[in-house]
Amino acid sequence: MAPSPRKPPPLPPAGRPHPATRPGERAAPEQPRSLPPDAPRRVGEHVSQALKDHITEMALGLLEEQMQARIVHYRADLATNPELDAVTAQVVAQLKVIQASASPAERGAKSRDVIQSAHEKTLATLLERVIREDGVSLLVERRLKKIHKNLARLFFQSELHEKTQGRDGAAKVIHHGEQALFYVLTRYRNRIESELDGFEFASEEVRAQSFELLAKLTKDLQDAFLARRSSELRRIVSVVHTVLVDFFSVRLAPSLGDIAARVVRDARTFEGKAYAYKVTSDAFPRFRAAFERHLMVTLVGFAEDELVAQLADTAGSERDETILFITDPHLFSMICGEVCEGLYEFLCNEGFLDLPPDWRRASTAPSDS
Repeated sequence: MAPSPRKPPPLPPAGRPHPATRPGERAAPEQPRSLPPDAPRRVGEHVSQALKDHITEMALGLLEEQMQARIVHYRADLATNPELDAVTAQVVAQLKVIQASASPAERGAKSRDVIQSAHEKTLATLLERVIREDGVSLLVERRLKKIHKNLARLFFQSELHEKTQGRDGAAKVIHHGEQALFYVLTRYRNRIESELDGFEFASEEVRAQSFELLAKLTKDLQDAFLARRSSELRRIVSVVHTVLVDFFSVRLAPSLGDIAARVVRDARTFEGKAYAYKVTSDAFPRFRAAFERHLMVTLVGFAEDELVAQLADTAGSERDETILFITDPHLFSMICGEVCEGLYEFLCNEGFLDLPPDWRRASTAPSDS
């Protein structure tokens, strides 16, 4: 039985969607429409598996580079909750039975199997508490707010670049006068300042005023240009919000058991010095790499098609810039980094992840300190 439609949590005022259609505008397509083989292709019309794989690998690489972003400290004496204590007691009892009846080699192999099963069960159980089919949890809602903030930062940064940050780096088409003048002033800033510095001023005060006026003019043009693009940002934030809510509740929540099993298997958290009730600090790097890869592959595979389908109706060349932005690996690196940081903190506080005394979080978000 298919789950009943869920209403996503309300967006902040700046991120609420506008009506789907207005007079003279086309409605956003519900899904990507395939074109005849001989039809002219436009950027974003199709999201090939090769492109998804490229975005996934690039985003994972960016996430790894951001490991030096910030250091977070955790206590080493975090207690487990009653649910995990029950799992631990059950596993300990099973281990005692195995140890009493098996040879040393058999005991080692069976102990690993028991620990692997316990890790899979515990990870799935904990994830189900914060990633639910019936709506977003408080943890996910908080991470969505951070994603909205970082999304706006990435969008405005991309707009201020004279060339697209996509794969071709082509010069942007000018749509606003403020945009053209801002790019010119930015391009020749050093030369203009050098020319100003060569003048003979009546006083240092006049000289300082000249540089201040240049800075103010550049800032005013920047603000005016970004204000013109704010409506597109609100539209992107609204669509990203809706797609991510569906990602967590429709795509991710029903498959948590399978994901937990694959993560534990790939990370091999049950090898070496391992405990049934937690992942040790030595195994955390393997756990992190496996967890983030599976999450990123699932995220890109689901969200890429949805984002393009709902945002590909932007008119003219601005459409290409919007598509390039929502297929930028930086966007998915930021989203995955924020989500994983929240989940790692939760799993650590529940006693399942025995993190090192200080671990470097993967996040494209700027430091709050």
